[in-house]
Amino acid sequence: MPAHEHTINVQLGDILQELRPNSWRVLSEERGALQNSAKRPDILILEPAGWPVVIEAERDNHASAESDAQARLGVVVNETGRPIESAIALVYPAEVREQTGGKATRAALRQTDALEYALYTATAGDAVERLPQSGWLRGNIRDLAMLAQRAAIPAQRVERLVDALEHGVHSAESEFNRKHREHTGDHLGPEIAEILGQSDDQGGQTRRMAMTVLINALIFHESLAQAEFRVDDGQRRVARVRNFIDDGSGFDQQRIIDEWRAILAVNYWPIFATAAEILDRMPIITAHAVLQPLWNAARRLISGGVTKSHDLTGVIFQRLIADRKFLATFYTRPASAALLAGLAVPADQAPGGAEWGDEETIASLQIGDFACGTGTLLSAAYQRISLLHELNEGDPKALHAPMMANGLIGLDVLNISVHLTAAMLAGSHPEVPFDGECLLIVPYGKSRDPLQADVSVGSLDLLSPYVSPDMIRAAVALTAGGRAQEEVVDLVSRVRHDTFDLVIMNPPFTRSGGIETVRSSNRNTAFSAFGTPRDVQLKMSAALKTLSGSDGLGHGHAGMASHFTDLALRKVRPGGNVALVLPLSAVSGGAWEGVRQGLASQCDDLLVITIGAPSAEARAFSADTGISECLLVARKRTSAGPLPRATFTVLPERPSSAASADLIAKEIQALRRESHMRRLEDRPVGGTTITLGDDIVGHVLDCPIPSEGSWPVVGISDLALAQAASGLSRGAVPPIGDPGADEISVPIATIGQVAVIGPHDMDIWGDKRDKSPQGPFAIVKPPTSPEPSYPMLWAHDAERERHLVVAPDSEGQIKSWPADQASIDDKAARIWSTASRVHYNRTLQFNSQSLIVALTEQRCVGGPAWPTVRFNDAADEPLFLLWCNSTLGLLSHWWASNKTQAGRGITTVSAIPSVLTLDVRQVTPARKNFAEEALAA
Repeated sequence: MPAHEHTINVQLGDILQELRPNSWRVLSEERGALQNSAKRPDILILEPAGWPVVIEAERDNHASAESDAQARLGVVVNETGRPIESAIALVYPAEVREQTGGKATRAALRQTDALEYALYTATAGDAVERLPQSGWLRGNIRDLAMLAQRAAIPAQRVERLVDALEHGVHSAESEFNRKHREHTGDHLGPEIAEILGQSDDQGGQTRRMAMTVLINALIFHESLAQAEFRVDDGQRRVARVRNFIDDGSGFDQQRIIDEWRAILAVNYWPIFATAAEILDRMPIITAHAVLQPLWNAARRLISGGVTKSHDLTGVIFQRLIADRKFLATFYTRPASAALLAGLAVPADQAPGGAEWGDEETIASLQIGDFACGTGTLLSAAYQRISLLHELNEGDPKALHAPMMANGLIGLDVLNISVHLTAAMLAGSHPEVPFDGECLLIVPYGKSRDPLQADVSVGSLDLLSPYVSPDMIRAAVALTAGGRAQEEVVDLVSRVRHDTFDLVIMNPPFTRSGGIETVRSSNRNTAFSAFGTPRDVQLKMSAALKTLSGSDGLGHGHAGMASHFTDLALRKVRPGGNVALVLPLSAVSGGAWEGVRQGLASQCDDLLVITIGAPSAEARAFSADTGISECLLVARKRTSAGPLPRATFTVLPERPSSAASADLIAKEIQALRRESHMRRLEDRPVGGTTITLGDDIVGHVLDCPIPSEGSWPVVGISDLALAQAASGLSRGAVPPIGDPGADEISVPIATIGQVAVIGPHDMDIWGDKRDKSPQGPFAIVKPPTSPEPSYPMLWAHDAERERHLVVAPDSEGQIKSWPADQASIDDKAARIWSTASRVHYNRTLQFNSQSLIVALTEQRCVGGPAWPTVRFNDAADEPLFLLWCNSTLGLLSHWWASNKTQAGRGITTVSAIPSVLTLDVRQVTPARKNFAEEALAA
């Protein structure tokens, strides 16, 4: 006789408890578990660091499971006093229902991968979210456990606590400001800013950062106390924070500093060293004023149960980060971090080729983030590895000490970044001591150490094959002051090339090729951070060029992220993975060509994730970047091979939660593993769908990597268009409206094969200071006469461009250069020799502009918007014009263009020759005449 539902529930609860024996308590069919309710929750999961999660299970009644799960939302758990904000509806499959109980039922539960479930989460205003929105998730018991673990930290709870943390930080900052106004001769603000490596800015961000360091130390202090962490050579426990509060006078400043220094004698330098120094600089009255609002907020966070969550530190860091303008330290959204970690660390394949339960191999993994920011990505990777180890009979607590001491490497130029990263990583198991860590503030800018290089470029100093002990020594000094210098040799060995199992980063995007000056104050260059003087910026730029070497993949115009990608590939071992958040230009921009070539030659298992949303902001995985981004995951090759193929995934929107991100990553990995993917070379039928239940959450396409040029399958909502464009590159025009019909064959070439592209606009009008002009012409708009000597088509005017034939909008006037007028005149003659009637739109706005190619009545020079296209035979011009402005011409331009800006297809003068077009050389004279007659009509 089949087992009763009650029996199956008890067995399921027992297995869930066994999967995470030291991390949560699982109660099955427990009477009296809920306030004001005689009903028993089927399974109740209680996790100390999270909120209760209930599982309501049914044998085969989906509707009943859903109604029971929703009914549990908001009910308070007696043991914790916390309401249930997440509930899972579960339906058992036939292979479980049909068992008679005991070992048979237990074995079936462990073996099935057909559990059906859905997650319900309470949101603001008594609304309820369902994941998936329709249909049911399917998976095994480990998948269910991973979802339950995510559900224990509800997103709305995190947002509320972020508000509380922000309020506490602002309140403390206000108290500080009342006593230490800016620019009044008071030195405390600048002194504290110097501790943080910042300036005492007028916006108050640095002061808020200082308050964040203090509140983070208070929270971690209380975590250590609750975990019974021992100091003074193990003779006593860390005292609770409340023990340092006097009833009448508030906090005892000196006693809490002494306690932090006692903790420092054991470890946790990145957390407490800076906090103790900041607090020590404050007068007693200031310390009392700021500590009280910080502690009030800290208590709410501690009772909220998510102080270990990278969600919290990530969101608060976003609100408080300083110098964002220059370092572009936009934090990775927690859900995006979960997606990237899920793709880089698949559940069915442990790094290092081991089993997930193999503690020795897992503990020896080396994971690095050389621009760690809030630590969101490093923490996401570590938490995922720790959880998968635990779900496979490992002990995450035993894993913690070796991972902290030897496995996790986080570097950043910002003090607060390393502070938050250390707190998040160490906070996973605060009671577990460990011997050292590699979470370091790296030198940046002009060196103050005579033993060190004149300037440092942060983590990018590690591009060198030789890791300088002086650089590491300086980083140790910046991070921990008096830490033992014997650690330096060990740290040097840990950051060598070809040693990391995983490098996971969201590197700075800023450009490194320019210099911040008064003349170019809007340039967003990384080297101008922290008020770096111009001469030091120049030295840093030169140092980076030397570090990159002749074989470097980075490019100044691509930005710092290209150099960090190069660093990741140098550091990861053969067989290891890189996982990066990059600007979308990384897969299409001309300056990124070296990076793409490096990835193609050094990696396989390439995976690119983009978002097919209408705005650049919606296509970002980071917060507040305002630019389109992609996720890139790749495995470094163990041997040379042919060009790899890649999986391109397009999501309609970024994941809304860490739970949905986990599930999306799982589905993508399953499609790749089972080779259930459509290919770019297929007929235009679209990509393979990614589904969660009945929800379509994305599409994937298996694509070849081109030998050169852009990787165009990004941000495309309908992948059938990509397949159609790919077919066109082979001369095959897909049938319209009849998928079963044969393709139409047409002669196809690139524009560069049939025509010559005119000069870059800077070679027409550009200047070089103190040197002969780069361009011989000054541009005058509108023309000064009806028949200018040098007519030009320079800029866009969408209304004027509604016809195929347009009039020039500017004229060129030859510059005067008495020092060498002959050379200017010669340049002008060369430029004019490139004039043509045909001009290509290199910045096409799809939703407002009508023309891809424009024709002028007379020859003219094309400017930045309309570079010239010159044919040897004028009879080719009408045919080229008509083709390029047809649907197929639009498809060709769209396919080749840079799609980083929503609604715009941008190409460069150097890239136009690679755009596909009709091969006019193979068209008969009769058809060319027909095209000319059609144009004339």
